[in-house]
Amino acid sequence: MTEITIRQLVSDDFPILREIRLEALQLHPEAYSSAYEDWVKFSDTDWRAKLNAPVFAAFDGDKAVGLIGLWPQDGARTSHRAIVVMVYVKSEMRGRNIGQKLMQAVEVYARDNGFSQLELSVLAENKTALQLYLREGYTEFGRRPNWISLNGALYDEVMMVRPITANA
Repeated sequence: MTEITIRQLVSDDFPILREIRLEALQLHPEAYSSAYEDWVKFSDTDWRAKLNAPVFAAFDGDKAVGLIGLWPQDGARTSHRAIVVMVYVKSEMRGRNIGQKLMQAVEVYARDNGFSQLELSVLAENKTALQLYLREGYTEFGRRPNWISLNGALYDEVMMVRPITANA
């Protein structure tokens, strides 16, 4: 086993983002409010634009095996917040703390860039992700019932928050 590394993707890495994100949406549609059918239509320009916000990938050697993004909020009253998005680890790589490493990379980025609060949402049925987020210090602050509809089933969204403090 090689050591897992995490790095922020740059504009020319858009094929990595496209591959991992589409896999996540296609294989686990019940885990995301975004839909494969919407994202598969994106042009190369659209994918590059997604990298205007920080996106990190986990690598096993030179193979991308996980993904996480951060959407900084930029309003005058909300610029202290950033939203964690697109969390995914390939199924064959789970159980190696890759999700934790991705979460920690986002936290370091957020702290280094002056954010004091991270937020995320997860579907209530995604117990594995909920456990990860709780271990990483997130707490639930609300739920949206029937947030998405997929194949006739309705899924609730759990909203979570984690305060972060600046480096001393």
